[in-house]
Amino acid sequence: MIWRRLRVQSNTSLADLHHIIQIAMGWDDYYLHYFHIYGEDYGVHRPGATCFRHDVSQVFVEDFGFDVGDRFTYTCNFFEDWLCDVRVEAIGPVVQPAPRCFGGSGRQGDSRYYKYDEYRVLLQVIDLVGAEDRDDRMDEFQRLVEHYDDIRFSRRLVNKQLKEPFPKQ
Repeated sequence: MIWRRLRVQSNTSLADLHHIIQIAMGWDDYYLHYFHIYGEDYGVHRPGATCFRHDVSQVFVEDFGFDVGDRFTYTCNFFEDWLCDVRVEAIGPVVQPAPRCFGGSGRQGDSRYYKYDEYRVLLQVIDLVGAEDRDDRMDEFQRLVEHYDDIRFSRRLVNKQLKEPFPKQ
């Protein structure tokens, strides 16, 4: 299972919550998305796509009056239906900066990251290359290892990215 534990402030807009989730999941804001909250859909209108009734930059988490245990969904990439089940775990004063990621597990949902062939290549290269040839192939090893690190979940990297300003809608 792929999951992330995030803290956001109640005055976070749905537009910003979208960016927080995109960062936490390692996605690149390429695909259409929407929130489904209390029977209504909220999303950013893009030309040629679904229209939404509300401007998500003006709809805030606190507007819904969530209680602990409430849930809603966030769907991204309508071709693959990446569905995030968002759960309210706690409500209280924020004593540390938010947004913040406190944990997570699993690789991102982007299908390009699920190409196991790329990992098999790394293993095969390591397995097939003799010890005397390994020094000559270090650049290839390094490139493959960096690619693997790029797609591995890193709470530290997520929190670093969450400190950067979000793009305006």
